[in-house]
Amino acid sequence: MIQKQPIKIKRGFVDREWGQVHYRTAGNGPALVLTHKTYFSSRSFMRVMPFLAPNFRVIVLDTPGQGESENPPTQWTIPQYAVDLFEVLDSLKVEDFYLVGNSTGAAIACEAAVICPSRIKKLVLFGMPRWKDDAARQDLRQSPFFYGPPEVKEDGSHYSTNWQRVKSLCLGYPSECFEIYFQEVISRQKRTYEGIEAVLMYDEASRLSLISVPTLLMWAMEDSMFTPFIEDTARLVRQSTTKVLHGSPLMYLRDPKAYAETVLKYLQS
Repeated sequence: MIQKQPIKIKRGFVDREWGQVHYRTAGNGPALVLTHKTYFSSRSFMRVMPFLAPNFRVIVLDTPGQGESENPPTQWTIPQYAVDLFEVLDSLKVEDFYLVGNSTGAAIACEAAVICPSRIKKLVLFGMPRWKDDAARQDLRQSPFFYGPPEVKEDGSHYSTNWQRVKSLCLGYPSECFEIYFQEVISRQKRTYEGIEAVLMYDEASRLSLISVPTLLMWAMEDSMFTPFIEDTARLVRQSTTKVLHGSPLMYLRDPKAYAETVLKYLQS
């Protein structure tokens, strides 16, 4: 059983030609890089980092256009995000590393493993985005909850609406979970949804089949969007192990110990 350790999470920025990328880091040892889902940031991993940092140098980047990272100059594709990931890690003097991608971050991690497998020791894809067909992708583009700029009311009532929605999602969880979740939700900006568009444009099936590094395919049982593709994704990724966890797609925030135990068991095996 792993135990939460007191750690100091440090923050920093990496200069890019187009702006700055923000990151959080903690611990020492082999580099462990985590990438997040759209509309979230490195902030959402603050509860899981104390479980990982005793064994690794944990680095969580805010994807360009998310969190406190600045927007890229245009709408990016998943391959562009993946190239930027390597270049930011070059600036942080990280050569080879373990990579854990979550949702949109899983698509970025998938592409990173395809374009430069020699730098990735092991790969974990949590909630890898998959789509039945183009119609399913288009359906998501029609959902204002998932796609497009956030709704901003002149009277500020959008804050209380989001407060109540997030509060209902965090019932039974520590107050810290709610506070982090709410901060992530209200940080959504006009271009944040471009992370979703990048995933919708990405031909993930053709890229998953090119992964050559050892991979853990991980899903949460409550992830009704992507769990129907478990068997097909496992078929595509040849050197893969599959694990389905009891919990939500935000396990690293809601149940960080269970998430960390699964990740550590795989990475250290």
